[in-house]
Amino acid sequence: MKIALIEISSAVHDQNYIDKSLAGFIEELDDHFDLSFFDLEEISEINKDDYDIILNFVKTGGTEQLFKEKFTELPRPFYFLATSLHNSLPAAMEMLSYVNSQGEIGKILHGDMFQLLKEIKKYGKINSAKNKISNSKLGVIGEPSDWLIASKVNYSEIKNNWGLKIVDIDLAEVYELFNKQNDKEIDDIVNKFLVNADEIVENTEEDTRDAARIYLALKEIVEKYELDALTIRCFDLVQKLNTTGCLALSFLNDEGIIAGCEGDVPATFTMMVIKYLLNEESFMANPYKIDIKNNKIRFAHCTVPTALCTKYNSRSHFETGIGVGIQGIIPEGPATVMKIGGKNLSEYYLEEGSIDLNLENSHACRTQIEVSFGDEINIENYFFENPLGNHQVIVPGKFGEIVKEFFKIFI
Repeated sequence: MKIALIEISSAVHDQNYIDKSLAGFIEELDDHFDLSFFDLEEISEINKDDYDIILNFVKTGGTEQLFKEKFTELPRPFYFLATSLHNSLPAAMEMLSYVNSQGEIGKILHGDMFQLLKEIKKYGKINSAKNKISNSKLGVIGEPSDWLIASKVNYSEIKNNWGLKIVDIDLAEVYELFNKQNDKEIDDIVNKFLVNADEIVENTEEDTRDAARIYLALKEIVEKYELDALTIRCFDLVQKLNTTGCLALSFLNDEGIIAGCEGDVPATFTMMVIKYLLNEESFMANPYKIDIKNNKIRFAHCTVPTALCTKYNSRSHFETGIGVGIQGIIPEGPATVMKIGGKNLSEYYLEEGSIDLNLENSHACRTQIEVSFGDEINIENYFFENPLGNHQVIVPGKFGEIVKEFFKIFI
């Protein structure tokens, strides 16, 4: 992890003595991180994209005014590294109080070395994820599906809030590329998908070839527009090309290109946060049955990253019965359900639960899981009263603490 330390020290102190007394502290940090040092006059030389996190290293007290003078130039959010020496901690507290009074976000990192290393790593991951989002581009291929009436977003506000660039791409580009794909590449994709499938149910090899054409077409679009993520109005593919995007989105996610269904930007952005913050694959799905009495929800969708599954079957698309859908088996165990929403992606929902079952209901999309929640969690408040759209995102694992801290800082 690469860290920039902005050293903040009072001129009235003996600098040699200060540095000598902090040498052991610095050495321990240097054993775990790649450190670079700057003083307050060198702030302009720091490229935040070169570092996972930038820490304001408060070496002494009497530095509050120095900090205030450079306040507008310092990187956001404000992370203060405070030691137990030289009135470092009280100075950091005064600085953080000033940060809060200006409506900004800050955090003091302080404690024994074990705890401090843990905190720095956590906030380094959080800050690095935000930096990745700020440098990413998300392509919306076609408009959001007509039924996503509450999932439209404001691109310029998202750019201001998150730094994320969103670009619109005409679906006609997919149609044009569909029939231009190389047969050898199509064969390779088909073989990879079918050989690894546990069972091939409704669809044919030709169905899979068409699905592979969509995947290869989207790969070209990703390269052309230099995309880090995409979401596509996939039901139009059914009408125009008689195939589906389920295989394509699955494979793109497997390769680290975040890919969401139905032109749903909020759900795709949620998947992006999960990937960048947790380095985990996720499942974008609809809740199709909610059992309030037993605090259980059943989720389903026709695509899922194969990397998330212990095995999968090649199926048809549920609603239309054509093309390729994926029936994946997701490992049972702890899970986090979340969704970021709102026009500027400034709202969120998150609860931890457990994946208890993989299901097969002929009246729902192909990949189906049941998630249970603890008795203390009231799922009715969100799902029946204040949902952020229909799609939710499930990631195996217990990640509530770090994700909530990410939201606390950036939402």
